[in-house]
Amino acid sequence: MFEGKMVRLRSFELEDLDSIMQQWNKINLRRELGPIVPHSRKEREDWIRKTWVDRRNGKAYAFAIDDLKTGEFLGHCILNNVRSINRTASISVAIYDENNRSKGYGTDAVRVLLKFGFDYLNLHRIGLNVFDTNPRAIHVYEKVGFKKVGIMRHTDFVGGVYVNDVAMDILEDEWRELYKKEKK
Repeated sequence: MFEGKMVRLRSFELEDLDSIMQQWNKINLRRELGPIVPHSRKEREDWIRKTWVDRRNGKAYAFAIDDLKTGEFLGHCILNNVRSINRTASISVAIYDENNRSKGYGTDAVRVLLKFGFDYLNLHRIGLNVFDTNPRAIHVYEKVGFKKVGIMRHTDFVGGVYVNDVAMDILEDEWRELYKKEKK
């Protein structure tokens, strides 16, 4: 387990399925994460099992996010597309329940995940794509040091319109410089 100031990142367990399914198929979450189609409980169970295999194979590292104080399940964060030769990966983060957003959980989870990627996996670059219709997420990523590096146009069809993906990344030396400032 890895801890920040507000969250604990831990491996998914099958016991998380009830908490996941309470929020997973709500339209607002599906709209942000894509694809918009609902998932069955069995699909989420298979996904959890796959996270274990991917972790063993060094392909991806998926974590459940829990509130550090209460233990409440909040969502997930993932370092995926891990390419050890190139020392790169991509990241995704989701706080499932809208009532738990804008409280700092996502920001803290990203900080802990970056520390894991740079300090434990020896990554050099971590990137992400986020819909341009999700300014809250873009703000979180910029706050922890990600920089916008491009726009991919009309990547997804969501709610009757095409949306763009904003490509962002952070390099190891940029993160280390920010981390040093935070420690002081």
